[in-house]
Amino acid sequence: MPGPYRFVHRAFEALTLMELHDLLWLRNEVFVVGQKITCEAEVDGLDPQCLHIIGLDAEDRTVATARLFMAEDPVKIGRIAVARDLQRSGVGTALMHYVHEVLGDRRGAMSAQNYLRGWYGSLGWVADSDIYDEAGIPHVHMSRPG
Repeated sequence: MPGPYRFVHRAFEALTLMELHDLLWLRNEVFVVGQKITCEAEVDGLDPQCLHIIGLDAEDRTVATARLFMAEDPVKIGRIAVARDLQRSGVGTALMHYVHEVLGDRRGAMSAQNYLRGWYGSLGWVADSDIYDEAGIPHVHMSRPG
C-alpha cells in the first residue's frame, strides 16, 4: 500500500475550519465531480451529528474520509470517499480498517454502491438487501456484525 497514511477522527464541533473545508472538498470531488451525483445535496445538514474520519497523506493532504452516526444502532457509516487519484491503491482499505477500529464491537450499517459490494464483503460486510437506486447509482444495504 502506498503511504504513509494516518487517520484521525473528530466530532463535528472539534473539526478545524480547514479540516471541514478539506473533507467537504474531497466529498465534492468524489461524489459531485467524479460521480456526477447532483440530485441529493452533498452538504445535507447531517454532518454536525457525525463523527468524521479523516485520512491524511505524508504531506497532510486529506485523501480519505467517512462519517459515522455514532448515536445510531447499528452505527450508520456514510460519505466514504477516497481521493480519485488514490482509488484502488489501498487507501480505502486502510480507511475501512480505521472505521472498524472506531466501531469496536458495535454493529455497522451502510448504503454501499453495488459495484463495491465484493470489496466491502472482503472486509467483513454482508449485503442484506436487493439492489436499489440511490442518486442514480445502484446501491445495496450492507451490515457488519458487532
